[in-house]
Amino acid sequence: MPKKRKNRPHRHYCKVCGEYKANEKFSGKGHAAHIRKACSRLSAEERAERMTLNRMDKWNILRWIEPVIRPSM
Repeated sequence: MPKKRKNRPHRHYCKVCGEYKANEKFSGKGHAAHIRKACSRLSAEERAERMTLNRMDKWNILRWIEPVIRPSM
């Protein structure tokens, strides 16, 4: 009898945008770097900024400094 899979995403994680995407959204080198094709086309500065914000959001730091970074509408 086959083993039951755990409830986890069956997709690949992108470090830049922080989303789980399908296998086809990653290039050959993107799989190892965990960066999808669309994110790899961004400029180096934009990519670094998004990765930093993604890391900060991951650690729930962004909620305290968000009003300083982004102007309110």
